[in-house]
Order: sequence, then structure tokens, then C-alpha cells
Amino acid sequence: MAVNGGQILTLNGWTDFWTRVGNFFLTPDGAGISYLTRIVFAVLFVFVSYFVIRLVGWILRKAMGLKKRGPDIDISAKYFIITVIKSALWIASAFIICSILKIDLSAIAGITSAIAVALGLALQDLIGSLFSGVLILHQKNILAGEYIKVTNAFGSCEGTVKNIHLFFTHLITPQGQVVTIPNKNMTSAVITNYSRLGKRRIDYDFGIDYHSDLAVAKEALLKVLTEDERVLKDEVIDVFVNQLDSFAIQMRMRCWTSFDDYWPVYNDLGEKIILACRNSGIQLASSTDIRVKNLEN
Repeated sequence: MAVNGGQILTLNGWTDFWTRVGNFFLTPDGAGISYLTRIVFAVLFVFVSYFVIRLVGWILRKAMGLKKRGPDIDISAKYFIITVIKSALWIASAFIICSILKIDLSAIAGITSAIAVALGLALQDLIGSLFSGVLILHQKNILAGEYIKVTNAFGSCEGTVKNIHLFFTHLITPQGQVVTIPNKNMTSAVITNYSRLGKRRIDYDFGIDYHSDLAVAKEALLKVLTEDERVLKDEVIDVFVNQLDSFAIQMRMRCWTSFDDYWPVYNDLGEKIILACRNSGIQLASSTDIRVKNLEN
């Protein structure tokens, strides 16, 4: 009897439990809507929000892609704007879902505030990088695809800007390495932008012997620059004596080229100087090697 009585009590307990659960989910509230209905609506709203936000993101990408890209429109800024808008839509959706489920947000306001303060202290560097990213995108000092050099207290590195995200800027170095720099460090750094003007100046230094004919040397070297189609003819093209060393006349060749042609022209000049000097009877300084110097100005 005791066992049967225990079984009866257990069954009654389970029946009472499920009755309470059923009453909680199925009993209409003051608005005439049961909590189960609210859950169904909330789940449906989550699915609808997911597809709507994805649709909004697709529309924004499509709309921005139709605009002509120029120096004022950066692909990183586009994705940044889309991310912010989608995040704002998800936050708004979360509040609507809480309203559907009749969750009293004021009851957890204190806990939420404490968590927000703790997260703010723990993530202050990331928050600083976030606002720095907004500043970078607003000022447009750097854009995706530009070649820059970043110098700060941690050192220096240079490369092509791959993208600018919420917290980090990514560079691709000429060696194929991806460098990730917090945006907070980017705003406090000295940034040299090599590609903003679309052209760069080449300063090429080397030495010739004091017994060489200076006029012949200048004529031969100017010919090297003027015959190169990659050298910009509407910019200054010059060959001059830069310095008088103890054993050599230090010459400097100066010209401008497009940003894309900078390194090919830069690397070809050494061979062309040697050939031009040999053909013109100009003796390169024997006491010094040919020196290639990239003056960053």
C-alpha cells in the first residue's frame, strides 16, 4: 500500500506540475494572448528578422556597389556602415522580442548596468579601437588598396591596406605577410601614404670617378630617364652633383613615375646606369659600390 501510495503521490505530483506548466503557457493574459502564443510569435519574429536584416544588408551592398568608387568612397567604409546598421537592427529586434515575451527589462537593469561597467573596463582598448576606426573612416587618411607606412611607439611597418574593420586595420606587406594593427594604435601613429597622389618621386644615388667627363655623364644619364616611357615627362627630370666625396662624385638621378611603376623603374635603374656609363666611357667610382637610396619625401 505504501508503494502504491507513493506511486499515486508521484503521479499526482507530475500531474500537478504539468497542469501548472500548461496553465502558464496556455492561460491568456490581460491582453488575451497566451505565453505559448507569444513564444511562437517571438520565434517567428527571430526568423523574419534574420531574413529581413540579411535582405537589408544585401540591398545596402548592392546600392553601394552601384556607385562609382573614387577617393571619397572606400570599400572598408561601406562594410563598416553595413555592419553598424545590421547591429542596430539586431539590437532593435532583441528589444521587440523582449516586449513580445513581456520580459521586464527594468528588473535586470541593475545587473545589466554592472555588466556594462565591467565590460567597459575590460574592453576599453577595444572600445578605443572602435572609435578610432570610426575616426579613420571619417577622416579618410587611408583607404583600402593604398600603400602606407605606419610608425608608432611599437615600431614601424609598411604594406598595402587590405581593409579597415571595426577594431583593426589589416596590411599586406610586400613579402605577403598580413599585419593586424589595432585602430587605436593607427590614430596615434605617423602614417606615410605613398599612393594617395598616384605618383612617386625616385631619387637614385651613385658615384662616378673624378676623372669622368661630367657633361657627358649627365647627358647619358638624362637620356636613360627620358627614354623610359614609365617616367612622367610632365614632372621634373634631373641629374645633378649631389655631394663631393673623397674618392667619388656623388650623382643623383631624380624623376617621377606612377605609383604602380615605382618599383619596376626603381629596380631597373641600376642596370641602365651601368650600361649607359660603359657606353659613354664614364668610370663608376671604384672605391664605392653603386648606392640605391629611396628618399621618402
